[in-house]
Amino acid sequence: MASLLKELPSMSTILSLYASISGLSMLIRTILNEMIPRGMRDLIAKNFSDFFATYFSSDFTFIIEDRWQAVENETFRAVEVYLPTKVGPSTKSLLIGTNDTNNIFAPPKPGIPVDVKVVDFFQGMHFEWTLCEKEAKKYYHRQKKFFELKCKSNYREQVMQSYLPYISKTAAAILNNRETLNISTYDNEDSTWESTVFKHPATFDTLAMDPDLKKFIIEDLDLFVQRKDYFQSVGRAWKRGYLLYGPPGTGKSTLVAAIANYLRFNIYDLQLQGVRNDAQLRRILTSTTNRSILLIEDIDCNTKSSRSRDRNKNPKEDHDDDDDEGSDQLDNKLSFDPGVSES
Repeated sequence: MASLLKELPSMSTILSLYASISGLSMLIRTILNEMIPRGMRDLIAKNFSDFFATYFSSDFTFIIEDRWQAVENETFRAVEVYLPTKVGPSTKSLLIGTNDTNNIFAPPKPGIPVDVKVVDFFQGMHFEWTLCEKEAKKYYHRQKKFFELKCKSNYREQVMQSYLPYISKTAAAILNNRETLNISTYDNEDSTWESTVFKHPATFDTLAMDPDLKKFIIEDLDLFVQRKDYFQSVGRAWKRGYLLYGPPGTGKSTLVAAIANYLRFNIYDLQLQGVRNDAQLRRILTSTTNRSILLIEDIDCNTKSSRSRDRNKNPKEDHDDDDDEGSDQLDNKLSFDPGVSES
C-alpha cells in the first residue's frame, strides 16, 4: 500500500497538468473562434446536441397549444377535459370552481392549475402532463396556454396512434354525458368569451310545435351528428345552420334551448352590433369550440348598423346602394357562420 502511494503523482504535478490542459483548450477554442464563422459554430453545436439527444436521451416532450392554425386546438380541449379525471396522489394541487351563479350549493368542478404535474398510465406506459402558460404576442389574446406531455422517446408512435385518440374519445364521452351546459357572451373589452351555466327547461317533448316539423328537425339533427365522416369525405365543413324568423314571443329562443338540451351542446350568444369589422368577426368565431351552437339574434338589424357606420365615416358619399352593401356584409357573415357545429 505504501509503495502504491509513492507511485501516485504529487499534487503539484496534478495541478501543473490541469493548467496545461486548460491552457491548451483555451488556445484551441481561440483558434476555432478565429477560423470558424459563428454560424458554422452554431450549426456544429446544434448537430452535436441533436446527436446526443437522439442517442443518449430517453425522454421526449409533446407540446399541445391552445390554438392551432388560428383556431381553437381541439386536442388541447380534449386533454383539458380528460386530465381532471386522472388527478391522483402525485398531483400536488387542484383547481376547483363553479360558474353556476344560480346555485351556490353546486358542487365544484375540478381543473388543472398551471405548472402542476399530472401523472397518467396507459397500456403500461407512464406519462407526465403539465399545463404551462406564456404571454401572448397579440394584444387581443389572453395568455397562451399549452400542455407539455413527457414520456419515453420510444413511446412516440403509441402516443400518436393510440394514446391521443383515446383521450379524444374519452373527452367526447365526458362532454356527451355532462350534466350542465354553458352559454357564453363575447366581451369586447377583454376580447374573450365569458360563460355561465345554461339552464333552460325547454325540450322537444315540451315544445309547442307542429309534430311533423318537430320530427323533421330531430331527424335532421340526428343525421347531422352521425354524418361527420361523410362531410369530411366530400370536403365540406361539418356544420348545420338554421334561420329562425318571426315576431317576438313565437318560440325562437325556446327552440334553440331545446336543440342545445337535445344535443348537449354549449351556446355562444353573439351580438353582431358590437362587431367592428369582418376581421374581428373571424377572430370571434374561430375562438369558439366544437360541439356548440352559435346563436346570432336580430341578424337582420346588423345591416342597419353597418350602414350607419358607413355614413358616419363618409357623410358626403352617395348611399343609394346601401341595401346592396348591407346584403353583401350579411352574406359574408352568414357564409362564415358555424351554425350548429361539431368539427
